[in-house]
Amino acid sequence: MGRAALPQQAGHLMTTAGGFETWMQYVDGFKLRHFCGFELLNDPRGVTRLRDYHRKVVEAAVANGFGVINEGLHYRASRDWGDLTGFSREGLAEINMRGIDLYRDFAREYQSPQTPMLVGGVIGPRGDAYNVGRTPDAAESEDYHSEQILTFRKAGADHVTAMTFSSVEEAIGLARAAKALDMPVVISFFVAPGGKLKGGETLDEAISRVDAATGTAPAYFMINCTHPTEFTPGLTPGPWNSRLGGFMPNAVAMETLDLCKLGHLEDGDPQELGGQMAELAQRFPHVNVWGGCCGTDGRHIGQITRQVGEVRKGR
Repeated sequence: MGRAALPQQAGHLMTTAGGFETWMQYVDGFKLRHFCGFELLNDPRGVTRLRDYHRKVVEAAVANGFGVINEGLHYRASRDWGDLTGFSREGLAEINMRGIDLYRDFAREYQSPQTPMLVGGVIGPRGDAYNVGRTPDAAESEDYHSEQILTFRKAGADHVTAMTFSSVEEAIGLARAAKALDMPVVISFFVAPGGKLKGGETLDEAISRVDAATGTAPAYFMINCTHPTEFTPGLTPGPWNSRLGGFMPNAVAMETLDLCKLGHLEDGDPQELGGQMAELAQRFPHVNVWGGCCGTDGRHIGQITRQVGEVRKGR
């Protein structure tokens, strides 16, 4: 069962890293079928590279006094993507649990009162977050995502994160599923340049709808897989801002589908990205999760945690 209270809700500064798949493909040379990074757990070299990537993230965060939400591997480890890659239901559940075990190793090694470590289970949308076609309604989403959430609960994950969600209805269904299984849940939306969801909803509208339909089930909301220059226009003033709990930007401002087709990594300027996040830290003093998504690694997390940490110390 998930924790009753998450440390980031109690004021601890935390980081997390997603989008490691871009590094595995373009730097380490792995061919990820359907962007399914969880398959790397079946490759000894893949496990080694995963540990190396995540260790650099964790050590960069700890050096700046941040805790870490260890998660990301499970983004496409759900039923439909498992079917595409030839996993049985049992095999999919087993590899989900092994991913939780990998993250638990990091949590044990680096856990301290000053740098809390969480083990999370990331859940991606049923379809493609970027090239949105048919999206499930809330009831279908609740049924579909319950399977992976239940596996995370059995594995002892601290919470689940719905990552890169573009559909409000799908977010509602997942939040209901997590609530029914008594698992803390975080909803992270993907917004297009200009700050709106693919369906045209503003962040205010999307967050308000999810809260209204689920009895405020999510612990908080995040934004991921887009650059600060792209999502900042969507951060309009209003009471809904209090529900924001984290940002996970891409390393560069570029259409995500284009990033996936480049054939090489675009990792931008880590120091500049850290500065952009520090500006947001001044604007949103209640936000405690400061991570990175596609194109980011330990260098970016080091700059983000250092510069955001300096802002918070200044306060």
